[in-house]
Amino acid sequence: MPPLSSNARVLVTGGCGFLGRHLVNVLRTRFQVTSFDVQNPENDPDFIQGSVTDPAMIESALEGMDSLVIGHMAPRAPGVYDSPEIPFDINVKGTALLLEAAARRGIKRVVLISSIGAVSLSNQAKEFLTAALPLSSDSIYGLTKLLQEQIAQYYYSRHGIECAILRPAYISLGDSLMDKYGVQRPSVNWQFIDPRDIGQAALKSLLAPELGCEAFYMVAGPGAEERADIQSAFTRLGWDPAYRFTEFPLD
Repeated sequence: MPPLSSNARVLVTGGCGFLGRHLVNVLRTRFQVTSFDVQNPENDPDFIQGSVTDPAMIESALEGMDSLVIGHMAPRAPGVYDSPEIPFDINVKGTALLLEAAARRGIKRVVLISSIGAVSLSNQAKEFLTAALPLSSDSIYGLTKLLQEQIAQYYYSRHGIECAILRPAYISLGDSLMDKYGVQRPSVNWQFIDPRDIGQAALKSLLAPELGCEAFYMVAGPGAEERADIQSAFTRLGWDPAYRFTEFPLD
């Protein structure tokens, strides 16, 4: 499909979260972006409040949209990921409902924010991470991300929805090392990635001339190139992370 035009309308789910806010801010430099979330942000006129588990709300939110960025996830609150009930409802069912609605509306380009947790067993074994590795998980969280990717693959194969699957590891601000929980890390490792750089990858994914259903690793800390194939994101998307965390002490 051709790249999205500069006046294209993009829906971002989970747009009020730590990562979601940065996704929205970056994407708004090029597109008309609507944030969709259960939370109600302050001072954002282009926002729809609703749940990704509600099919009627999804249909309403996607009306008139040209593309979709799936960035929502069940909260990492204590106990939430101890059982599959809430994570499967939000992460898995929500993603399937969104892609089904996108298929009905003829949307052909989607970005899915997955996680390095979708290949966690390979990562634990210190294998070099590539898109060709089998999906594997050692947690309910990682399992939901693995299933999100399989759902995206299904809708690409069945309906031709091109999907850039972005797999970030540890999301932290590159200038302060503050993460989504308000924790400021004293040191870094190869898995660090700034949310604004994930936003740039999402932007470039929507502008790419063509995609299949392709996974890209979002890591940019010292030594990232030695642990994961980030070259494919450079080559396929033209992505070049601004934050490489080289000024901080190593773990």
